[in-house]
Amino acid sequence: MKRAFVLSLILVGIIGAVGLSQGCCCCPQEERPPCYTAFWVGEPIRIGFKVPLCFCCCCCCCETPQVLGWHVETWPDGNLVYSATLDTPIAPSAFSATWDQTDASGTQVAAGYYTVVVSTTKGDYKAYLKLVEKPQCCCCFWPFLCSCPCFGNLCEPHVTLSRACAPHCRVELYIGPCSP
Repeated sequence: MKRAFVLSLILVGIIGAVGLSQGCCCCPQEERPPCYTAFWVGEPIRIGFKVPLCFCCCCCCCETPQVLGWHVETWPDGNLVYSATLDTPIAPSAFSATWDQTDASGTQVAAGYYTVVVSTTKGDYKAYLKLVEKPQCCCCFWPFLCSCPCFGNLCEPHVTLSRACAPHCRVELYIGPCSP
């Protein structure tokens, strides 16, 4: 009984070590932005812009910046990848954009680091992202993404990046005798 328990602990330890080694690398660390959000290559990315409530942060400047447009650049060299300008400035609460990870010509961009810049009437605000190729080999137990979160000032406006729901991730529930 003890032998089976010890063997199962060793097996769990080995599987855990293999799983952790997939996310860790003994290679030299690559250059990267100070913080970023990771996404799989080809996954649509929702871009938002959040402005904190003035009374929460005790700030004296309660003029809300209006969003003028947004663009994506390569990091760190800053080459323009994609750009969108809004017809009229809009409030941050009404702003939401989705980037499908293509460049201006519609070609899928490569894995790597990118900067998303939202242009406003008060200046430009940035957020960084990392595009990661999804592993195709069967040696991966559970592919996962690792982000390095930003912990900025909550009283400052900031760009938000999140996963956009693609049409295939919609959940539909049919109740009743008729179903499509």
